[in-house]
Amino acid sequence: MMKKYTFWIFTITVFFLLYRPVLTTYFTQDDFFHFKVAQTDGSFRGLLYLVGFHPFSERQIAFYRPLFRDLLYHFSYNLFFLNQLPLRVLSFIIHLTNAYLIANLINKLFKNKFHAYFTAFFYTIGASNVATLYYLAGGIQVLGALMFILLSLLSYLNFLEQKRSKFIFLTYLTFILALASHEQSYILPFLLLGITLVRNKKNELLKNIKIILPTFIVLVIYLSLNYFVIGYSKNEMQYQALLDPKRTANSLIWYSGWAMGMPEMLQDFMPSLIQLDPRLMRFWGNYYRIIFPAFFISSGLLIYMLTNVFVKKKQIFNNHSLILLIVWYLLGLAPVIFLPSHKSGHYLTISLPAFWGVFGYIVSSCFNLKKDYWSYKILIAVLIVALVTLSSTSAVLGKNFYWASERGRLAEKLIKQIKEKYPTLPKGATLYIKNDPDYPYVAKDWGGSSKQVSFILNGSDALELLYKDDHLKVYYEDFEKPDTTIDEIILKIY
Repeated sequence: MMKKYTFWIFTITVFFLLYRPVLTTYFTQDDFFHFKVAQTDGSFRGLLYLVGFHPFSERQIAFYRPLFRDLLYHFSYNLFFLNQLPLRVLSFIIHLTNAYLIANLINKLFKNKFHAYFTAFFYTIGASNVATLYYLAGGIQVLGALMFILLSLLSYLNFLEQKRSKFIFLTYLTFILALASHEQSYILPFLLLGITLVRNKKNELLKNIKIILPTFIVLVIYLSLNYFVIGYSKNEMQYQALLDPKRTANSLIWYSGWAMGMPEMLQDFMPSLIQLDPRLMRFWGNYYRIIFPAFFISSGLLIYMLTNVFVKKKQIFNNHSLILLIVWYLLGLAPVIFLPSHKSGHYLTISLPAFWGVFGYIVSSCFNLKKDYWSYKILIAVLIVALVTLSSTSAVLGKNFYWASERGRLAEKLIKQIKEKYPTLPKGATLYIKNDPDYPYVAKDWGGSSKQVSFILNGSDALELLYKDDHLKVYYEDFEKPDTTIDEIILKIY
């Protein structure tokens, strides 16, 4: 009995060893904004408002994500106040649920347990989870969306196998829930179509295409409402798409590197793919001595295996399910690779099952090469060690240096300082956050300590939530000084 669960016990243990610090990482920045926009007047009508489509000008918030943004943050604040643990635990539960669903999906598509476990393991522990798990506001949305995408795909596969109408109902339901979680779920109808083409007999093809047609109709309505009703801010240049082949290719390379296990923070030290800022050695310490060799060993072995499998048994690549995974990976990244100024590892989440599914297919195919069987076994063992080393080192680095991790720790420290100085405040009070004269100069654009505090606490949002006062006014020296009588405070953020 124990042997049956050995893989999952090992995988979950490694995951917790790498990502346990996430559980104690406090809210920051976008979290406070989401808490604010998710507040209502306490009525049922106010709750219904959160699931509606509203213009950007009305709420200052783009995209339709009520399930894992508006509703989740609403209930979290009202049930747990500003305690991060329930939401952090929920993100862990969803992530591990996704790993289980991925293993089932890959096994259904390829009938290969090694392939399924390889994919699920590296999805679970991969360093791209640094962004997804530490950056709670964005990460929990894509985790929830992926969960419903996987459930929808599995339900549809069950329908194709058993022809029971309840599975089509579940496919539609989880599709709607995925769209209500994150807009990257737009890929789901295309994946359902891909499965239809891969799995259907010719005499059933048209019938099953008609069955999934409603998902495309709903998708068109959903996208139209997002574009014409919600819209977006033309001032937020990071959301402006740029159709530049070179920059798109650059983004795709970055996302692929992060998917394999490279730290997201590396982009801060590489102005281009062939330039490396030497300051990286100073900021990262000796981490780079492990990360770069592990990455090059992993990449080299992958290329070697891919080449050998292609030369010795190229018909392996005629597998339609493999083509489906490749399309999934590219399609999942399509909305974000055209946003060169807004790259983030958490956007990888939707495509990660496909990335590791393709990777796992290449590795598992080596087992089918009878010639040099033991040599390939040794190479696969070395590859797995290199990938684990790469992801685990990058995950530890992320705990110490990823922006959401750092700012989460600082947000908790800042709120503690403010609460100690002002246990209570009168309604409509005014706080003036002044620059700390001891704060070290970094750069002109970086600003003083008050500017950094304003980012971490998202202006007045965190303090309005802390004191439950929507009329609380918070000013920061680097931005504006009020004329009214104020309470002045200097906060230590280092």
